[in-house]
Amino acid sequence: MTTNTASHFSTNQQKHEAERSPEWPAFRDAFIKKNPVCVCCGSTVGLQAHHVFPFHYCIALGRPDLELNEGNLITLCEHEEGRQAENHHLLVGHLEDFESSNLDVRHDATVTYKSWTAAQIQADAGWQQKKANRLPHIGDMTDADKAAFKWAMNTVNLDANNPPGPRPENLPDWIPATLRS
Repeated sequence: MTTNTASHFSTNQQKHEAERSPEWPAFRDAFIKKNPVCVCCGSTVGLQAHHVFPFHYCIALGRPDLELNEGNLITLCEHEEGRQAENHHLLVGHLEDFESSNLDVRHDATVTYKSWTAAQIQADAGWQQKKANRLPHIGDMTDADKAAFKWAMNTVNLDANNPPGPRPENLPDWIPATLRS
């Protein structure tokens, strides 16, 4: 079931607004100005600076620096009132759940679902499988989930102060295939 994008996004944004850096609005606007099209479809409607590793997970799990890190962002389109977009932010970025995320969004947006419509994405068996195995909500994560997320986050976003550490055993399905090999 698809949720109402505008109201769901507003609720999620409000839920985490207190945690946002005061620098976020200007940083987001500058990022969109430098990256003015959806990487999935080329749309210029409803552009969103999507965090590959969601900012509220990053804050909760020790990497608040990734909120304002261009390497953790990708531009995706989203419906706006009166202007339709393919809604790649919700479908590819969040796998139809704004409380979750697709850690493989870069590959999916630029390779797997490049130029696909919302209907094509939703009908795809691979996307349906990803959706069924998406990143758990932060409050539902086990200690093993948190360890896997932190490892993936620190492996992709290398920082001397946050080394990835040893690879966890039995990586969850929501860890990107590129990190599994």
